[in-house]
Amino acid sequence: MRAHRVADRRLGHWSAGALVTAALAVGAVACGADSNDGTSGGRGAAIYGANCASCHGGALEGTDRGPALVDPIYDGLTDADMRTAVRNGVEETRWEFGPMPAMGGLSDAQIDEIVAFVRASRTRAVTVTTP
Repeated sequence: MRAHRVADRRLGHWSAGALVTAALAVGAVACGADSNDGTSGGRGAAIYGANCASCHGGALEGTDRGPALVDPIYDGLTDADMRTAVRNGVEETRWEFGPMPAMGGLSDAQIDEIVAFVRASRTRAVTVTTP
């Protein structure tokens, strides 16, 4: 009897998680998820929001937990550098936020979506702030 309740509870958690995931996917499609140009949201924006924004800010502006990704110090980073940082983490070097942990559980495709979103957002931020 107890094992049956535990299995029901696990199935209930899984079903709720699947329902939330489906709702987010539908919402992402409605918001232009097939675009990743940094202007209409897109897959990269959703993945960034779920995995990076709590530290780096929703608009890459930084928070008390992580630096702003629009800082010029990041201008020289290649896409490969950014992928490595997401995949493996980064030791604390310049900032006093502590080391950035590796973002486990993300596929290479998801990391590529994050990189594309950050690139598009940085480009847009520089364009907006440059006279």
